[in-house]
Amino acid sequence: MGSVVKRKSKRFTIRFTVVGIFILATAVTAAVAIGLQYYFSKSMVTESALKLYNLTAKHVSSYLSQVDSQAINTTKLLSSFDHLVVDGEFNQESMQTFAQVMRNNTLFYAIYIGMPNGDFYELINLDAHPVIRKQLDASHLDRWVSIRIKQVSGIGVRETSYLNAQFKPRVTRTEASDYDATSRLWFIDSNANHVSKTEPYLFRHLQSPGQTYSIKLAGSEAVLGVDIALSTLNEYLIGQSEREAGKIQTEIYLYKTNGELIASNQTQQIQVQIPQSPVLQLTEQQRVIIDNTPTLLVSNEIDWAPIDFAVSGQPQGYSVDVVNLVAEMTGLKVHFINGFTWNELVDSYMNEELDMLQSVMKTSKNEHLGVFSEPLLDLKYGIVTSPSVPQITSLAELSGKRLAIPLGWSVIPVVEAHFPEIEVVELASTRAILSAVERGEVFAALDNSIILHYTAESFFIDDLKYHEDIDFGDIQVPTGLHITVQEKYASLIPIIDKALAQITPEQVTALSDKWFNQGAKQEVMAQGIVPYEALIHIGEDSQLHHQLVSRELGGIEQFVFVTAFGHDSQTQDRLAIIVPTHTLLALSTDKVKKSVIITVLLLLLLLPVATVFASPIIRPIKLLAVENEKIKNRHYDEVRNIDSNIAELDDLASSMWGMCESIQQHEHDQKELMESFIKLIAQAIDDKSPYTAGHCNRVPELGLMLADAAAKSELAPFKEFSFKTADEHREFRIAAWLHDCGKITTPEFIVDKGTKLEVVYNRIHEVRMRFEVLWRDAEIDYLKRLNATESHELLTAELESKRQQLKTDFEFIAKCNLGSEFMAQVDKDRLAELADITWQRNFDDRLGLSPVEELNLTDVQSTESYPVTEPLLRDKPEHIIKRINKVEFSPRLGIKMDIPEHQYNLGELYNLSISRGTLTTEDRFKINEHVTSTIKMLDTLPFPPELARVPRYASTHHETLKGTGYPRKLSAEDLSIPERILVIADIFEALTAADRPYKKAKPLSVAIDILHKMALDEHLDMDLFKLFLTSGIYLEYAHKFLDPKQINEVDIAKYIPEKPLKNSA
Repeated sequence: MGSVVKRKSKRFTIRFTVVGIFILATAVTAAVAIGLQYYFSKSMVTESALKLYNLTAKHVSSYLSQVDSQAINTTKLLSSFDHLVVDGEFNQESMQTFAQVMRNNTLFYAIYIGMPNGDFYELINLDAHPVIRKQLDASHLDRWVSIRIKQVSGIGVRETSYLNAQFKPRVTRTEASDYDATSRLWFIDSNANHVSKTEPYLFRHLQSPGQTYSIKLAGSEAVLGVDIALSTLNEYLIGQSEREAGKIQTEIYLYKTNGELIASNQTQQIQVQIPQSPVLQLTEQQRVIIDNTPTLLVSNEIDWAPIDFAVSGQPQGYSVDVVNLVAEMTGLKVHFINGFTWNELVDSYMNEELDMLQSVMKTSKNEHLGVFSEPLLDLKYGIVTSPSVPQITSLAELSGKRLAIPLGWSVIPVVEAHFPEIEVVELASTRAILSAVERGEVFAALDNSIILHYTAESFFIDDLKYHEDIDFGDIQVPTGLHITVQEKYASLIPIIDKALAQITPEQVTALSDKWFNQGAKQEVMAQGIVPYEALIHIGEDSQLHHQLVSRELGGIEQFVFVTAFGHDSQTQDRLAIIVPTHTLLALSTDKVKKSVIITVLLLLLLLPVATVFASPIIRPIKLLAVENEKIKNRHYDEVRNIDSNIAELDDLASSMWGMCESIQQHEHDQKELMESFIKLIAQAIDDKSPYTAGHCNRVPELGLMLADAAAKSELAPFKEFSFKTADEHREFRIAAWLHDCGKITTPEFIVDKGTKLEVVYNRIHEVRMRFEVLWRDAEIDYLKRLNATESHELLTAELESKRQQLKTDFEFIAKCNLGSEFMAQVDKDRLAELADITWQRNFDDRLGLSPVEELNLTDVQSTESYPVTEPLLRDKPEHIIKRINKVEFSPRLGIKMDIPEHQYNLGELYNLSISRGTLTTEDRFKINEHVTSTIKMLDTLPFPPELARVPRYASTHHETLKGTGYPRKLSAEDLSIPERILVIADIFEALTAADRPYKKAKPLSVAIDILHKMALDEHLDMDLFKLFLTSGIYLEYAHKFLDPKQINEVDIAKYIPEKPLKNSA
């Protein structure tokens, strides 16, 4: 039924279905059309975007190639001029040549020449970028800036001139300078054979990142350099995206295959701002020191993120921010030098080309470098390995392994000195040691834990395992980062330490959030890496180039276009263009939305038309539904045939008409079959015992006679009672037939028990008793012969007296066994006295027993000596038959019967002492169990709704009006008239039945009198009892079923009050 209800909940009306199918068909057609429109529109958009991005890629590639080619060709061309350097000195006229070149190409920021003695000559193009004029504090009247640095008596002197378009100086400044061209990377890497190009680094004078193209002049050690500012390239990408993408927000990245960022149209936004520093209170002497200190050249490593690194030449990192805070608080002027490895920076510092090294760990090996400040940061060490390596807590566990450490790191000497079994491999950077572990080239890598995590995340290196808080044993390993300065600036260290101590907790928190906290850290692009790992993977797969690849980037679905550019296929860089999918397809999506809205509006307008179209189908189907409801309610005589012009519906109506007749006939056959089975069961129960034959047949007859009389009665108690339908009458009739169906489970010997001592009996006991008698006869004969001399008269009198007493006692016991009369307490006492009479048993009463009887014996191995004295009547332990299964009733059945402890008690004295009848408490429960069996049997049958009360009617004929009946202990308010009728029918039939072995049939008057007493005691309904008499049903039943000898005169007047019952009217 559950499944049927579930299906029904998903059904729809025929009108809804027809209209729905129409709407669905129209909607599907519209959806296909809109889908095709969307598909082709999307294809057009993506194709257009592909063309646009390919064009952008060509423009950018062309631009980069142009920039690269122009820079290389210009550098080569200029190097071919012989007049640039004359007699080892810079030719001042070369400035005009440099100016002419930069007038024709605004890409070039500056052109210069570095001499082998450290002299430096540079011309800066102020029109290359607006930021250049701002950085150099130039006027709008200025066109050029020339810088000359010459060594005068070993001291560097810088002369800066601001020139107009005619090369006339507006102002010239002269100041000391420690700039040495020969220490610069562009000078060091140059040669005369080809043009060298540096990685991006920070231009000292511009304080912005850029790249330098350099070549050594032929026949001279002088080097020519051409600078290009990367800000120009970034602005080009920004302009390119604005021109070609229009209002669509696109991201453009130029990057190397490993993810290192070259340029982008995206501006770096720092998420965490460092609070402003408080004013540092300096002494007068300290202020003088600050004022007399020139701009300090400070180291800036390439890639030691997040402590000290550079992005496109721009200094970044925790220590860089700390140095800037110190400069802000003290007034020191600092200039960061980058583009070099850590070892190169240390060498430059040792050559006094740098004034300050920052982020240095102080050890015994490097304490000679200069004067150290207090620690600016404390870093814990960590080790990284492949994921399969067990947890490492001590450096000693790496004995015999290859350990990668960044080149020139201060901890290397410590490891080599104290852990000689570890093979130390020095690599260029933290990223290099992580990559070595990932490729399996080394077993582990050592660096500061924060740096390992930060670098791995920045470069998307995932397949690693981190080991924190590494134990170096008894060795003191430095973990603090310091600032160190040249000896000549030793007086600055107290000021720097004072500034470090004045950094506020808020600033420390901001620094930690900015560089160490993964949640608040700035965008990955600020680390010099493309912000999306997918760009690296797509860049590596050439099959995905020149396509719009859909990827989820930053939590947003985006299209990614990647292409390679560059002349050398081995070192080609990548160009990526990213646009949000919803942005690119916005136009197509808007068109689809408009089409959907228009389609929905049209469908809504068509709904009334569709409803009209459905009427020819809906009307006959609704009429068929009405007829179907009649069949459902089994009103077969009211069903009529429905005509329809639709052939299928007309066939359906005819089929339903025929089905109705078939169902009606089938239902009639089923009812007859069911009642036949019920009567068969009742007959089987009656046939089970010859003493109860006919009970299950007579009770329904009597019940129906009384029910019909009650239905016809006009008396007030029966005013509301009647069988309103044939089904209700049938329901009562079936319940009456099934009222004792549970007796099929009741043992026959209990049903037929005619005396108190009657049981299923093993006759070996009778045989044994016969042997006992024979034994006695032999003794008697012996004694007669032995005592032949005694008085014959005296012995005869005593023998006769004894015999008479035995007869009397046995007659008493036999009478008790009948159970026909109530047994008084005095009789029970006499019975107990007789039970104490003993007799001698000479035979073993354990012989000849069945296995079941042996199970009840308490002492199977008993060794008795014979003869054994036995009482006349006895309750033996083996008389107790225990229950095999526990009797339990489901709470929903409402059964409230007291369950005896044992199944049977066959004790002789116990049974003979029954006060009334022949049944013990256990026997009575077994008899009464037929009602519970009836309930359980009928409860499992799936009766239809019209027979739903059959289990109830059939199981309440042993209830009383006062609640003392069984099995549910119902009271008057719980019992309906049909149930009360069956109570009277069952009792009256039992009182008058002549086929019961345990009692004699009662005459009609006696049965009526007993019924009356039971009515007075509220065992049965008094109104029904009176109706039973006044309607004459008792006499009608008697003539039909009783022996004529039982029928005697009944004076019903003594049971009926003087005033008759009032009519209901």
